[in-house]
Amino acid sequence: MGKEKIILPAMSDQMTEAELLKWKISEGSEVSKGDIVAEISTDKVDMDLDSPFTGKIIKLNAEEGSVISVGDTLAEIETEEDSLLGSIFD
Repeated sequence: MGKEKIILPAMSDQMTEAELLKWKISEGSEVSKGDIVAEISTDKVDMDLDSPFTGKIIKLNAEEGSVISVGDTLAEIETEEDSLLGSIFD
């Protein structure tokens, strides 16, 4: 079992940050790849953020209402999926 990070991706070339409006999950939640985990707001649009992994949410790293920079870790997830880079370093 591995631990992966759900990060805030850049939705455009100009995007540098977003506000976390609402969590749709909580610590301990089981999620599937593609499930909506949070609502975020950029300077141009509000949108849903989905999980890139299937697994169990083990830590939420941001509070609702906080501003998060692109690339920051929003949550940590325990997953049985193989990491994209994991096999390179094994």
